Amino acid sequence: MYEHLNKKIILGVDIGGSHISAALIDNNTGDLISGSIRKKMVDAQASSSQIIDEWVEALNDSLNSVNDYHLLGMGVAMPGPFNYEKGISLMKDVNKYSSLFGMDIKKALKQQLQLSDSCPIVFENDGACFGIGESLSNDIIDKSRVIAITLGTGIGSTFLDTGRVIKNDEGVPFNGELYNQPYKGGIIEDYVSSKWLLSAYNSLAGGAKSVKDIAMKATEESDEIAIKVFQEFGFHLAESLKPWINSFKPDCIVLGGSIVKSSHLFMPEFKSQVNQSGQQVSIKISGQLEESTILGAASLVLSKVKKSNMSRKTNQPLLPISKSTSELSSGEYDLYPSFSLGEHKIFKGYNTLANWMVGKKAVMIDGLAGTDWDTIQERLAEEFKVIGINVRWDKAETFQHTPATIKKLTEPFIGNIGDVWGTQCTLDLADFFNKDLTSFNPVAGEQLHILIGTGASLAGWDNLVYFDLPKNEIQFRMRAGQSVSLIPNEGFANPEIYKHLYFVDWVINRKHRIAIQKKIDIIADSQWQNDITWAHAASIYDGFDEMTRSVIRARPWFEPGAWGGQWLKNQVNGLNKNEVNYAWSFELIVPENGLVFESDNNHLEVAFDWLMDNQANAILGEDVKVFGSEFPIRFDFLDTMDGGNLSIQCHPSLDYIKNEFGEKITQDETYYILDCKENAQVFLGFQDSIDPEEFENVLHESTEKKIPVAITDYVQAHNAQKHDLFLIPNQTIHSAGKDNLVLEISATPYIFTFKMYDWLRLDLEGNPRPINIEHAFRNLDFSRKGDVVKNELISKPQTLTQTNEYRIVHLPTHKEHFYDVHRIEFSNSISLNTDGKCFIMMLVEGQAITVEIDGKAPVRYNYAETFIIPASVGEFTISNLTNDEIKIVKAFLK
Repeated sequence: MYEHLNKKIILGVDIGGSHISAALIDNNTGDLISGSIRKKMVDAQASSSQIIDEWVEALNDSLNSVNDYHLLGMGVAMPGPFNYEKGISLMKDVNKYSSLFGMDIKKALKQQLQLSDSCPIVFENDGACFGIGESLSNDIIDKSRVIAITLGTGIGSTFLDTGRVIKNDEGVPFNGELYNQPYKGGIIEDYVSSKWLLSAYNSLAGGAKSVKDIAMKATEESDEIAIKVFQEFGFHLAESLKPWINSFKPDCIVLGGSIVKSSHLFMPEFKSQVNQSGQQVSIKISGQLEESTILGAASLVLSKVKKSNMSRKTNQPLLPISKSTSELSSGEYDLYPSFSLGEHKIFKGYNTLANWMVGKKAVMIDGLAGTDWDTIQERLAEEFKVIGINVRWDKAETFQHTPATIKKLTEPFIGNIGDVWGTQCTLDLADFFNKDLTSFNPVAGEQLHILIGTGASLAGWDNLVYFDLPKNEIQFRMRAGQSVSLIPNEGFANPEIYKHLYFVDWVINRKHRIAIQKKIDIIADSQWQNDITWAHAASIYDGFDEMTRSVIRARPWFEPGAWGGQWLKNQVNGLNKNEVNYAWSFELIVPENGLVFESDNNHLEVAFDWLMDNQANAILGEDVKVFGSEFPIRFDFLDTMDGGNLSIQCHPSLDYIKNEFGEKITQDETYYILDCKENAQVFLGFQDSIDPEEFENVLHESTEKKIPVAITDYVQAHNAQKHDLFLIPNQTIHSAGKDNLVLEISATPYIFTFKMYDWLRLDLEGNPRPINIEHAFRNLDFSRKGDVVKNELISKPQTLTQTNEYRIVHLPTHKEHFYDVHRIEFSNSISLNTDGKCFIMMLVEGQAITVEIDGKAPVRYNYAETFIIPASVGEFTISNLTNDEIKIVKAFLK
C-alpha cells in the first residue's frame, strides 16, 4: 500500500481496443505511484454494461491500491471516433465498442465510481495522450515538432509543437487523426493495424491468431511470409505518413503501442521509406509504451486543475468587485469609471443568487462562451447544499452538435486557417444545437432543476439568469488556454481563436441576447472566478434609460504590443508597471468595451452594446436611421512614446470591407496628436515619385529575404506636433512613428489593418506579425501622393466661434469621413447643446473638468479621459476645475 494521508493523486487511464490500463499519478512529482498499475483484458464486442463494469473494476482496483487520497480527477486516453469534450462514444462499425455508440461515458463512469461534480473526467485521443506523455520524456522534450504514433488494434496519432497538441492547423489532418485519412482506396487504418497484419498473413499462410504469433514465426522460425508481411507493414506505415511528414515537417517521429514490440521486423523498411521523403527526421521507439499514454492522460487533468487556478493570462488586474471609497486626485485618470444605480440594486456573492432561486422549480443559466460554467455550478452547488436543496444539473453543451458539425457550419465565416480575417456570421445560436434542447423540459419531481451553459435559454423555461463577461476578460482567458468559443478550438493559435470570437461567437451571442433580453430575470457578472455580482434585469434596463440623460464613460482596458511605448505606463496610475509596454488603450471601442454599474459599492459590468441594443435612438438621435444599434465612432490611444513605429499599413475601401468581411462601414481614421517628442513623425501618403509596381516588389522582397526597406523613398514622413490632426481615409498608406501618443479617432471597425511593412520585427511572443501585401495593393489609393497629402490629409484648423470666454475650432476631416472633429477651448466654463447629435469627447489639455446636465450632480472627468454625451441630453455645461486652459476634442457624425 502507498501510505500517505490525503495525498493528491490523478487517475490515468489507457483504454485500448481490447484492454484497459490504469495507474495513479502523484500530483506533486508527476510520477506513477508504484504498485498502482492495473491492466485488464476487455471484450470490445460485449454489451455496454459489461464493458463499463470491466472498466470500473480495473479503475477501482487501482484506486484501492492507496489509502487516504484526494482524487483531483481522471484522465482517459480513448480511441476514436469519440466526442472527447463531452465524453460520448461515437465508435460504430470500427470493430470495437459498438455497443457504446452514443453513450455518455463520462456520466456512466462518474456514477459507477461515485465521483463528485468537482472531480473532472477528461478524455483525449489515445494517440494524443501517448504523444503528450512522450513529450515529457527527456529524450524528445527538446524536439520542436513531433508526430507520435500508436500501433495496435488501430492507429492513433498526435502532432505536437513544443509539447502543445496541434489539432487544426496547416499540415495536420483534422483533429490530428490519421486513422481515417484516405489511403489506397480505403483509409490508413485498413493497412496500419493489427487487423491488417493478421489478414495479410492469414490470406497467404493461415494459422495466426495474433500479431505475436506472426512475430514469433518471423523471429524464431524465419517464416518468409511473416517477414514479408511485417516489411509490407513498415512500407504502408511510411507511405501513409509521407504526406504528413512533408506538410508538418516533424523533427521526430515516436512510435508506441503493442505492435512496436516487433519493431525490429518492420523498422528497417519504415526508416528506408521515410528517408526517401527528403525530410531529416529522427525516429524513436517508445521505451514506456502504455505508461506514456497514462502519463499523458493524467497530465490533461493537471492542466485542467492549473487552468482553474489561473483562468486568465495578463498582467492587468481584474475590475475590483467593490468600488474604492478613496477619491482620485484632480487630473488622475480613472481606470474604473462607474455609473450609479442607486442603493440596493447590485448584490454580491453566490449565496445571494442561490437564495433568489429558492422556491423556483426550474432555472436556466445562460451567457457568453468563455464563462467558467464549471466554477459557477460548483459554487452554487455548495450554497444549495448549505440551504438544504437538492438540485438536478444539466449542461446545455450536451445538446450541442458534434465538433465536426460545428466546424462545417462555421467554415464559411472564418476562412482558412492562417487567414487574418473572416466574415460576419449569419447563423443563429440555435443552429449550434440539436432540436432536443428546445423540447427539453424540467424534470417533474425535482426540488430544483438547473440547465446551465451557453444556449440554455433555448429550452424556453421560466426563470432566466444571464451571465455577462467582458470581452477583454474573454481574451485573457483565451491566452491562458481556456475554452472561450463555441467552435472547438483546442490546438488553434490565439489569433485563430480571436477570429472565431470576432466573426462568429460575439455576433451570434449578441443576436441571441437581443432575442431573449425581455425574458432575462437576472443579469450577473462572472469575471471574478470565486465571486459574482448580480442585479435584477429591470434595474440594469432602468440604468440604461438613465444613461440617456447623463454623461457616459466606458471602462478602458490596455494592451502591450510590439511597438508599444511608455507614456501610458508612466501617466496612468494603477496600471501594472511590470508590463513591458502599453501599445493600446481601448478608450471607446464599443464591440470590446464594457460599462460598469455601481450600487452599495458593488461593481457589475455589462457589454456596451447592451446599451445600444436598448437605447440606440436616444444615444444616436437622428443618426440611428443610418447606423441602427451600432455605435459608429471609436476613440483609442496608440502609445509609441519611447517605443517603435507602427507598421506601414492601410485600411479597406467601403466596397471591399462589405464584400470581403461583411462589415457595414469601413475603417476611416484620424490621428490626433495628444503628446509627442520634438522629432516625432507620422508616415502618411506616397512620395510624388511613387512607382506602385516597384514598391510592391520591394515589399515582397523585404518579406521574403528579411531586407529593410528605406520606407521614406516611397512614403512621406511629416513632423508631428501636439494637437495636430492627420486624416487617414480608407485606402491611405500611413503609420504613426515612434515618440507619439496618438488619440485615434476613427470609425468603429478596428481589426481590418493591411500591414505591408513591419520593420522586420517579431511580436512580443517572438512570432512574425502577419503581412498583408496582396490585400493592401487591392485597396491602396496611389493618387494620395505629393502635395495632395499636405492639402487634403492634414487638417487645417478653422475658428468657428470665438469670444472672451471660449473658442470653438473646426478640425475638418476628409470628405470620405462620416464624422467631424471640433476642439473646444476655454478657461472657466461653457454651455453646449447636442442638437440631436451624439458627442464623443476627451479632455486633451488641462487637469480636470465637470460635466453638468439638467441640474444633476456634476460628473468629473480628468485629462485623457473619454466621455459620451448622448444625443437626447440637449443642453449641458462643462466647467474647469483648475486654472489651466482647457482643450476638449469633440467628435460627432456629420
